[in-house]
Formats: sequence, C-alpha cells, structure tokens
Amino acid sequence: MKAKEINILLVDDNEKFLKSVAKRAIIKGFNVFTATNGRQAIEIAQKQHMHVAVVDQRMPDMDGLVVITKLKELLPDIKTILLTGHGDEKLKETTEALNSSFFHKSEMGKFWSFLLNLPLGSINILLVDDNKKFLEKIAERIRLKGYEPYSALNGHEAIEITRTTKIHVAVVDQRMPDMDGLAVITKLKEIDADIKTLLLTAHGDEKLQEATEALNASYFEKENMGKFWGFVRKMLQSLENSMAAAGMATGGDLENAVDIESHHTKKK
Repeated sequence: MKAKEINILLVDDNEKFLKSVAKRAIIKGFNVFTATNGRQAIEIAQKQHMHVAVVDQRMPDMDGLVVITKLKELLPDIKTILLTGHGDEKLKETTEALNSSFFHKSEMGKFWSFLLNLPLGSINILLVDDNKKFLEKIAERIRLKGYEPYSALNGHEAIEITRTTKIHVAVVDQRMPDMDGLAVITKLKEIDADIKTLLLTAHGDEKLQEATEALNASYFEKENMGKFWGFVRKMLQSLENSMAAAGMATGGDLENAVDIESHHTKKK
C-alpha cells in the first residue's frame, strides 16, 4: 500500500506539535486526519476508515492507551503507534501488549523511518485444517486482528497455495486425511525455508511435540488456545517490526533498523 492510499490519524493535545507532524505526514504523501483529544479521535474513526493512528499518551480527556484500545475496538486492523514525551519501560511493555508500537518524542527520526516502512496488510497467513467449522473460527479471529488469511482443507491445497503465494505464517492441523501436519510443514519449508509454522493438534503427546520442534515449528494443543493466541500475537508483532526494519535498512536507515530489530530480538 502506497503512502497516498493510507489514512493516518494523528492525536495530540499539543496543537503546535500536532500541526508539525501533520505537515510532515502530508509531505510524505499520507491522507492526514487530526484530533486534539481522544473523543475527537474516536468520532473520526467512527466515520472514516483509518489505517494508522499515532496517539500521544498524555491528554486531558483520556490517555493514549485508552484511545488506542477504543480505536482497536472500532477498527481491529488499525496499526497504532504511541508517541510520548514521558515514557518508561513499563509503559512501553503495556503499549506492545496492545499490539501497538512505541516511540519517545525525542526519537522522531526513528519514528518516521518506522512509519514509512510499516507493513500494512502484507503478512500472509495460511490456515490448514480439514474441520471446516474450526477453520472458519480461526480465520474469523485472524480477521479481527487485521489480516485476511488463506485457508486450505488439506495438505495438497496448502502446498499449492504456498507455491503461488508468499506465505509468512502457516498454522497446520496434525490429523488430516491426505497427509499429516508434520508432512505438510516439511513440504512447506521445502518451498520456503523462511516460513513460520505452527502445529495444532487435539491428540498431542511429548513425542509429537519433539518431532514438531525438530522441524523448527511451534507446537500447540487445541485445548489450550489461549496459549496459542498469545504466541500468535507476539509473533505477528515481531514479524511486522522485522519487516519494517528490513524496509528501513533497504532505504538506507541502517542504524534505526538495527535498533528496532535488536529490541525485538531481546524480547523474544
């Protein structure tokens, strides 16, 4: 998605700072909307689809984290960035727990590099399960996170999709009629060694878990989906930041790319 196709909402009660950021965003080609408080931001998001929101933390009516939470309730696919002049590590961790990015106002150079390389809708997720009801349930949850997944009812469909489309993440059921999940994962990795793979099973055991991890894949049992979704959230956030860092490095901003990539490597 090109900058000129991106609607960006800037939220800050400091009108001078807001105008400065808005002016630069317009020059960069974004469609800019501004709000001086949280309520205005929510009203705008109710009327106009936003791709990105940049939100100040300290505002008189509600703080930035509350605004981000409400925006994500309205627009699950919105990418959010918290900007603050008064941040600390605890605030940063809370922000990232909301699947949001965090920047201090003293590091605006890093912020602009990240914004210009933010991957919007570019992570392709493949879901593979012969149980149509379960497959659609997982797909709907993925859509709520802002992604449009690819679906396959068996291993052969999954392989064909991966041959024709760049897949970043594959979630694969173990028991399927044509081939088991480990065989599917093995073939997907032969097509694309960089693909992230997760095995889901209702009939797991320690031996299967060891075999899965030997393929550099992650293992989850369907009875513990909370753990699965927590892992997926962190993995997608890490992927987005890695892709943004790669874009920054390609564009010549190697120093900030290394900063962002190293921070997320430490968190893993």
